Amino acid sequence: MKKIFVGPKEKNIANTDFFDGSITLFGSNRNGNHSYSRDISFAYWDPDNNKKEIDIYNQEFAKIKEEIMVMAHNPHLVSKCFLPSNVHLICKNSDKVLDILDNKFKTRELLCNIVPILDYEIYKGSNINYEKLSKKTTEFVIQLPIGSGGAKTYLYNTDTYEQIDQLIEDDKYYSVSAYIRDNIPYNIHCVVFKNKIEVMMPSKQLIEVSNILEYIGSDYSADIDINVARKICEYSIKICKKLQEIDYLGVVGIDYISTKEEIYFIEINPRFQGSTAYLDSILKKKGLPSLFEYNYAAFIDKEMPSVKFIK
Repeated sequence: MKKIFVGPKEKNIANTDFFDGSITLFGSNRNGNHSYSRDISFAYWDPDNNKKEIDIYNQEFAKIKEEIMVMAHNPHLVSKCFLPSNVHLICKNSDKVLDILDNKFKTRELLCNIVPILDYEIYKGSNINYEKLSKKTTEFVIQLPIGSGGAKTYLYNTDTYEQIDQLIEDDKYYSVSAYIRDNIPYNIHCVVFKNKIEVMMPSKQLIEVSNILEYIGSDYSADIDINVARKICEYSIKICKKLQEIDYLGVVGIDYISTKEEIYFIEINPRFQGSTAYLDSILKKKGLPSLFEYNYAAFIDKEMPSVKFIK
């Protein structure tokens, strides 16, 4: 049965031959890729449960007549599509588990006694007021519970608060935490099997700081202090053991920030990452299977070579 990748970008699978084709928002329309690059611009794309993205995938699924397996960049989103009986979404965790991990508030509750997490408070939008908050400190990170790639994550300070106040919705709830200047953001991929955990090499995240904190890429060539790398690995194993307890399987991305005092957990991404293709290029050079193959193996409980925290 053919295996098809479904996700935002064809380049996410540039370093693997695991798939027989792909359906993507942005791509080449060659070598089995079906893309809508000519019809949409990247500027429109909202990575979080975007209706237009689902509509595009639905159009392509309706054209497929043969039996296929679909592996999704974001299984939770693709599961909301209309899937004909011949289109089989594989490597998806339960909605109950994904609803927890997609929600920053619920994830912090799940992990609060396992790894260090920055102090935060929950505010209703109507109660967020810079004058009152600034009695504690001068800069804050304000987040909605659901948002990817920095979407809906605001930097709130004396220069931005008037603009952010226009974006905050009165009836929604936000986490508010002190912003730590000179922090270093990191991301790591892991693969959760039923009885083992594979921890990949961490990368330094590239974040654009304006009135929002937006992810713009990952740097795997950055020189990461060995003690920082070890602690990220240690915390990631603890997190993944908790994920095993709630029956999560497959690939997961975990974000951290490093300060002078500690490494702090930030959030979980229960899906592939923007940096997956680059990591796959490293795995390929080491003669190891792609992350997509590790993900598939986790769900069928297939033995795979250990990455042993690749360098």
